[in-house]
Amino acid sequence: MSLNFLVGFFIFITGLCIGSFLNVVILRALSEESIVFPPSKCPKCQTPLKWWHNIPVLSYIFLRGKCAFCKQRISIQYPLIELLTAILFLTSFLKFGYSLFLPFVFIFLSLFIVIAVTDIKECVTFDWHCYILAMAGIVCNFFNFGNLYQGYTWIFQTSFIASLIGLLVGALIIALYLGLGHLLLKMETIGIGDILISGAVGACFGVKYIIPILVFAFVLQVIIIIPIYFYNLIKKKDYYTFTVFLTFTVLAIIYGIFGNNFTDIIRILFTIAISVCGIALCIMIIKSIKNKKDNEQKADMLKLPFGPAIVSSALLFMFLYI
Repeated sequence: MSLNFLVGFFIFITGLCIGSFLNVVILRALSEESIVFPPSKCPKCQTPLKWWHNIPVLSYIFLRGKCAFCKQRISIQYPLIELLTAILFLTSFLKFGYSLFLPFVFIFLSLFIVIAVTDIKECVTFDWHCYILAMAGIVCNFFNFGNLYQGYTWIFQTSFIASLIGLLVGALIIALYLGLGHLLLKMETIGIGDILISGAVGACFGVKYIIPILVFAFVLQVIIIIPIYFYNLIKKKDYYTFTVFLTFTVLAIIYGIFGNNFTDIIRILFTIAISVCGIALCIMIIKSIKNKKDNEQKADMLKLPFGPAIVSSALLFMFLYI
């Protein structure tokens, strides 16, 4: 049995245990309880749990997803977070090996999970989660453990300066987006906590990488928003806007697949048609947002949690490009 296999197995088990702890961090942050006291308890009947009720994944299976005392359903979040953490930890070991960067990757991953889940569950971002993530990124880049940047600037490594600038740029981009939403749409198009998340991710990966991370995060968010928005159009029987969107999509797909085979005239006509449909669609979307009667309705489409998109983009970047 190889050393790598044993270490990988140990890291996987450690990931399961850390995932169990992350569940505690998530739930107690939302309930405003200490992560130390009181001991683990059933969230339904409040009965303190025995140690064998807290074995990651296995306890959930043996208890058949129910509390041992009140028999109420245990959230599937518990084993999913445990397994996700273990898989990400093992993947990190396989990717980065025996490096000083690996412990920082584990910290990044843990905080990514906590930030994403609290945002998904309650649309809440806790400042101290972002502060810890930012500090971990700054320390990691101060010593250049991730080898993201090379060389020195003045007396500091380039990676450290890039981390500080990345923190500022990441926060500034989201702050500007938030400001534009208030200015143009008279609404909060993104959460204030997303400024902290973006800044913290910028501290982890530096100024060179925070912009592509945010661009892809916006793409992910749009992929989620568009189906929801147009499902609402069908429910409201706004077939005119839906038809423009469908036309835009079909023309764009045809042009993307067959565009190289078109003559210049047909290519120009397609470009004009796609541009006209795109502009018309943007105008319709903006008008529909402005015409909504109250802020709650406005938030239906745009104020979806953006934190999960940021950390998902950062995860993809970390595993695919570092």
